Amino acid sequence: MHRFFVAPECIQGVQVHLDGQVSRQMAQVLRLRTGERVVLLDNSGCEYVVALQSISPSRIEGEVLEKRESLGSPEVLLTLYQGVLKGGKLDIVLQKGTEMGISGFVPVLCRRSIPRLSKDWATGKYPRWHSILTEAAEQSGHARIPMLEPLVSLREALAQATGVRLMAWEGEKERGFRETLLEHLDRIRCEGLSLFVGPEGGFDSDEVEEARDTGVVPVSLGRRVLRGETAGLAMAAAVMYQVGELGC
Repeated sequence: MHRFFVAPECIQGVQVHLDGQVSRQMAQVLRLRTGERVVLLDNSGCEYVVALQSISPSRIEGEVLEKRESLGSPEVLLTLYQGVLKGGKLDIVLQKGTEMGISGFVPVLCRRSIPRLSKDWATGKYPRWHSILTEAAEQSGHARIPMLEPLVSLREALAQATGVRLMAWEGEKERGFRETLLEHLDRIRCEGLSLFVGPEGGFDSDEVEEARDTGVVPVSLGRRVLRGETAGLAMAAAVMYQVGELGC
């Protein structure tokens, strides 16, 4: 069944009333018919199996057949602090990271971010980014749309990050990501995990030292150097595997 995130007020008891973009997508893009069933999500962790009763591009009516807990989102809270990337690479990180199970994204301005962007620039990108997150969450079976926080400086990001905090850095020679992840796995299950990934060129040494001073642990991702848009996804996949979110 097709899945759609909708505003909670669209679902009133057993009656469903949809309009706007969702009704246009159902009627004109997917060409759903009366009697077909869809799954609606209210972004609170609940999902509703709905039978469509009347369909038009401007309005759709339906009836709730079943309300149930949605189990699609991982239990581990994983936040990615991603250094701003060039072009549309951040779009890829948001889409694939959502599929992988990341719970929240924070774009971070770093010293090597190209170009030097302003917070006003990021504000203009948010409607598109939110749309990417919503579509990816619908496709991948998430119970909730991942959080997308405002653009922050690295110093601000370090101050707000919670749980176990790890930073991918190609200059780290002593601590590997895998062993550090396993060492802190019980804490990660309870407190969550914040991952820091740099832009093209990575973090510079001063940024890494600033992170160390706040308790962030720099880790190596191995002998190969991953691109800015790849590192966070690889780390998220490893986390989900270790906590049992990949596989049966």
